[in-house]
Amino acid sequence: MAQSGPRLEEENFIITGNRSWFHVIVDTLFTLIFWAYSLLVVVFFLSATFGFNTILTQIVNAAFNTVNQDIRDLVLLGLAVFLIFYALLFINRLYNKKKFGVLKRRHYPDAVTNIELASLGLMDEDAIEKLQNSDYAVFETNPITPLERKKW
Repeated sequence: MAQSGPRLEEENFIITGNRSWFHVIVDTLFTLIFWAYSLLVVVFFLSATFGFNTILTQIVNAAFNTVNQDIRDLVLLGLAVFLIFYALLFINRLYNKKKFGVLKRRHYPDAVTNIELASLGLMDEDAIEKLQNSDYAVFETNPITPLERKKW
C-alpha cells in the first residue's frame, strides 16, 4: 500500500475546459458584485459597531428601522455565542484528553512481501512475481484461485 503524500511533478495536471467568453464575463461580473456586497456588509458592521456614522450606516439603519446600538447588540450576541461554543469545545477537548489520554495516530503497515502474498493461497508465486515486476501484465486466464464457499 503506498502512503499518501504529494504527487510527483509529472502527475500534476490542470483541468482545462472550453468556456465561452460570455460565460467568463458573466461569472466575473457576478463574482465582483458579490465581493462588493460582502465588502459593504463588513464596512456596515464595522462602522455601526464602532459608532462611525457614514452614509452607508444611515441608509441601512433607515431601511431596517434600526440604530447603531442594535447592531452593537447583535455583534455582542454573536461574539458571546462564539465564546460559549469555543469554551464548550475546549472543555470537551480537556475532558477527552484526561479520559482517553494521548492517543497514538494510525501508522501505515509495513510493505507486504511476495512470500506473504503467496501464503494467502489466492495466486501462485509466478503470477505474483509477474504482477510485481512488470508495469503491464496480460494473463490468458484469471490467475486468482476462487475461494471455497461454505454452504449453510
